[in-house]
Amino acid sequence: MTALVRRYIRIEDGGVKLIMTHGYMLSDTGSNVYVQSLCRALAREGHEVHLLCQEPEPLSYDFVDEWSVVDENRIDEQGEQETSYPGRCSVYLPDIGDLLPVYVYDDYPGWRVKTFLDLTDDELENYVGKNIGAVRTVLAASGAEAVVTNHAVPGPLIARHALEGTGVPYTSIIHGSALQYVARKSEKYMRLTREGLEEARRILALSSHSAGTIAEDFPNLAGKTSALPGGVDTDLFRPDALDLGILKKLSGGPGRGPEQRAALKEALGGSTNADELLGALRGIANSYDARSHDEDAGERVESFVATDTPLVVYVGKLIHSKGVHSLLSAFARVLREIDARLLVIGFGTFREGLEALTHALSTGDEKTVERLAELGKLLEGGQAGPLEHFEVSQELLHDAAGMEDHVEFVGPLRHEELTKLLPAAELGVVPSIFPETFGLVAAEFAASGVVPFVADHSGLREAAEIVGRGLPFDIYVNMDELEENLARALTDYLRLPEDERKRCSSTVRYNSVEHLSWGTLAEQLVTIAGQST
Repeated sequence: MTALVRRYIRIEDGGVKLIMTHGYMLSDTGSNVYVQSLCRALAREGHEVHLLCQEPEPLSYDFVDEWSVVDENRIDEQGEQETSYPGRCSVYLPDIGDLLPVYVYDDYPGWRVKTFLDLTDDELENYVGKNIGAVRTVLAASGAEAVVTNHAVPGPLIARHALEGTGVPYTSIIHGSALQYVARKSEKYMRLTREGLEEARRILALSSHSAGTIAEDFPNLAGKTSALPGGVDTDLFRPDALDLGILKKLSGGPGRGPEQRAALKEALGGSTNADELLGALRGIANSYDARSHDEDAGERVESFVATDTPLVVYVGKLIHSKGVHSLLSAFARVLREIDARLLVIGFGTFREGLEALTHALSTGDEKTVERLAELGKLLEGGQAGPLEHFEVSQELLHDAAGMEDHVEFVGPLRHEELTKLLPAAELGVVPSIFPETFGLVAAEFAASGVVPFVADHSGLREAAEIVGRGLPFDIYVNMDELEENLARALTDYLRLPEDERKRCSSTVRYNSVEHLSWGTLAEQLVTIAGQST
């Protein structure tokens, strides 16, 4: 059915109609999960949300009532479902063609992907123009009272031009990647970022650190910039959500499997130079669907958690800037002192490099470890540069012997799977070596009753200060000699008596509920957006 103006179910008194723009999917990355969680919370609080994004399966989310494809002329309804939420969320996929611009390169099935920095002027103009038309169409159909944009560029720019002459205000949420990876590397994009943000009624950063970054880049916008921290769904992420029965669903599919593991070992043993190794790793990465869990993930995780040894978990993108290579180095040092297991959950272009590094460390293959450390960012398809915060030494090779028996990579998991698995962990790690706007994953660990240890910088420190209040130790780890400091922090915690670790678990859970629940943050956003009308 095609329609320009449609009738919506009446929202209870007090509900607000909002348009939210995102431009991407609703899972797998921090900003995607942020938008998903925020929209769910708004619907739970009785508000009406009209979300523009590129999520391919909108009705797989329990808070989505209907979805459509939209362009500058029409809305084509695609499907609907009943939900249990008092509010309403309608999802619209702007028809932008086959090109998906991103801040950090990754593969997206069905899309031709380019980073914003690699777009031609015509490609950028087409992308922005298509989205402007889509926002105008949704505004006319919905009667929304305010707009909330995500990302520093081009979301605010799109909203500024789409809303000209309407009197409808927009508030802009800044996540970080657009500034760090795009605007700060291009005068053109810095200008476009400024053009979009200068007409926003309010600018929201996910941490005080992020707000300071915005003020540093745009001093004249500091007066309307404030911090609204990221949140966590404390109803989904909770200690009593543990249900290992979910692992039975993690079987089969197009994800990585035994064939790729065998091919990796063959590549490491048979490559005679760096170019051969890079080519082999890229071939393996292209042989499976990276955004699906491993085909035998359930079976491997089930056997992994069946032992009594403590479980350490990482959740996030597998890219160099997330510091998983530093975590592997630190974990080898942990194994020198304590028998433990490391579960790595996530996807990304650096996965094959990390798997290769784990195997080479485990087998004491010093030549390959040094080669991988030197290749560094080339392993994820980036520019040449060695691994940062990673030092090869005889001590590391000694500590890492046999470590691959203690480490499992299982691909990405959706929230409904992750929430049921995280409570099995003893601790979580967020080792990012690049600035983060906020430690969303740290908050999810804490809500699950899992103490998170994070790198001591940017918004990660602020997240640690919130969820770590009342603990007898710091959960942020100094970046100088990160590998050694992280190993010491993890080892010291795992050596604590069980009853003390339980008290720490209860403390971080309490802090997440008290300060970071999505319901609280959603109402704060509605208040801010409402003040702009």
